[in-house]
Amino acid sequence: MIRDPIGGEWSLRAPSRGARPNEYANGEQERCAFCPGNEDLTPPEIARTPSSGSWSVRVFANKYPAIEPPEGLHEVIVETPAHSPEITVAGVRMWRERYRAALEAMPTAFPVLFKNSGALAGATLVHPHAQLVVLPQRPQRWSAMEAAARAYRAAHDRCVWCDEADRSAGLGHLIEASEWLRAYVRDESRFALALTILPRECSPSPLAAGNDVWEAVANFLVRVGRGLGSERAGAVAFNVLLVGDPQAAAFHWHVEVTVRLGLLAGFELSTGAFIREGETKESAERWRRIVGSAHGSI
Repeated sequence: MIRDPIGGEWSLRAPSRGARPNEYANGEQERCAFCPGNEDLTPPEIARTPSSGSWSVRVFANKYPAIEPPEGLHEVIVETPAHSPEITVAGVRMWRERYRAALEAMPTAFPVLFKNSGALAGATLVHPHAQLVVLPQRPQRWSAMEAAARAYRAAHDRCVWCDEADRSAGLGHLIEASEWLRAYVRDESRFALALTILPRECSPSPLAAGNDVWEAVANFLVRVGRGLGSERAGAVAFNVLLVGDPQAAAFHWHVEVTVRLGLLAGFELSTGAFIREGETKESAERWRRIVGSAHGSI
């Protein structure tokens, strides 16, 4: 990782990334490297979820990595043999297993697990997949969140995320609540259509959560994907981020879903600030329609 001594931003130098295929820009390839029968087009398999003699989820090293051993890891998690739906329960279960394996391999590292769907969200391949990038140090945004969470806990003896979720109900920003999780729209989020999925159990690490919590998260994400119209991969651009920090006691792991309605432009790149359109209550109403829809309601 490289730090800009003037701006302070961190970056990764990955020359091979420029060679990766872009199906959104150039059309789908004749042989999809992520489809069954084309396993010879990917690096050697690391893990799989078997299904009827084949597989339902498959994991391998990224052919065009952002970071490489010994500094870090970059994996691809192909979450379904087909090109839809975009999010599957089996895929989310594999997120947990690869997160665990990453920390077993590099106990002091920072696993960053994310999913890009659609060109505006940064995807280059249509076939649904997630990625795991394991970094040797805490990401810049996480450092800011960790510092804020630690300061809040010191002042109030409470978790800032738990209190935020509590307030969301009174403000009309709560999307859904269950025994295992709460989903809500943050009043201060960077994007107009962003959703936070927060487990009720307050823990910094996703690995501390039991099977019931993970199944609840997985099933809720499947509904989110269905509501975003993910029967057609990439039809709506969105990112899913698994945000956790096992090394920060004040942290509360969670999942963020952001619908990408536009590109980051000159203002954002120049200032690091975001221009957010729309009101929070309006975003909450849209998310309720999305989560409750069977066929896409963006």
